[in-house]
Amino acid sequence: MVRHQPLQYYEPQLCLSCLTGIYGCRWKRYQRSHDDTTPWERLWFLLLTFTFGLTLTWLYFWWEVHNDYDEFNWYLYNHMGYWSDWPVPILVTTAAAFAYIAGLLVLALCHIAVGQQMNLHWLHKIFSLLLPNLPKSPVSQKSLPGECSR
Repeated sequence: MVRHQPLQYYEPQLCLSCLTGIYGCRWKRYQRSHDDTTPWERLWFLLLTFTFGLTLTWLYFWWEVHNDYDEFNWYLYNHMGYWSDWPVPILVTTAAAFAYIAGLLVLALCHIAVGQQMNLHWLHKIFSLLLPNLPKSPVSQKSLPGECSR
């Protein structure tokens, strides 16, 4: 009887699989790489860091302005004509965006720590481009044409 030896034995490396899977949707072992990170991925890391700073600043702003929520609501009521409690959804949305970007930044730093090639998933890239524009939407909505005449 012939006894066959396996060609290679791979350790499961579950933590590394989760790390590369969540960050770049590369769940298989053959998709991971210890090669140097490309300059484009380094640029995406810088953009991710910049987005983290913006969302942190925006979250701090809305967290500290809680004494002026009523004045902000009155200001919007006078311009839009209806009462809406804007600061709470803005604060919740900003906190969720901050948690998302902070999680991606932690995953990117873990990639650097273990020496894996960073390859951010395209969906994360789209969200990291849209999140800096998120604070502009509710605030700019108060100056819609035709609404300021009231």
